Amino acid sequence: MSAPRTALHLLAPPSPDQLRGRFPARTLPAGTITYRCHGAGLGPCWFGHSGYGRIDLAPPDGTCYVAESEQITLLETWGGMRVIPSSELSARAISRVQLGVDRTVADLTSNECAQFGVTAEIFTTGNYQLTQLWAAALRAAGYRGIRYWARHDLAHTRACLALFDGAGDRANIGTITGDYAVVTTHTLDTRPGLIEALRRNTGITVLPIPHSL
Repeated sequence: MSAPRTALHLLAPPSPDQLRGRFPARTLPAGTITYRCHGAGLGPCWFGHSGYGRIDLAPPDGTCYVAESEQITLLETWGGMRVIPSSELSARAISRVQLGVDRTVADLTSNECAQFGVTAEIFTTGNYQLTQLWAAALRAAGYRGIRYWARHDLAHTRACLALFDGAGDRANIGTITGDYAVVTTHTLDTRPGLIEALRRNTGITVLPIPHSL
């Protein structure tokens, strides 16, 4: 008898020993550029462990969420919203972060993951306890991050990356040495072309905040 269509088909992860060297993976070469949207007053290379993120790790490890394109990182920031207040554009920045070393990540965008109990629900389910179990198992298996599809992106041409490292700030500002380098950072109010492209492609619209009388 088949499982109900409303049932969660995503399974709990196997042991790290069963994942190590077997789970679909890809290597991000040194020099790979990623993108992150973040608070304008904060650095982009923050590896958090609050437990509020889909692929958060427990301390002393942390997760930094970046994307393979600028639009994907904005969709992850504003996904589900149709209208954005104009104050968001000055409050948020977008950074280019370059990887300084080769990094092998588990690739959840591969259909080969199905043999390990993965379904596309891992990108969308609200059961973060389960998705964080996957993060912990893949980290323990030696993978330095996870490549996955953004929940709010339907095109599936560029993916998200959850990078794993020790918790805290890992940036090397302005220098291409070490594991990460912040290449550029701009507040979104200086990127009208990017915001217009987002509106054109997704319908997400920025509206000014009315002035009080």
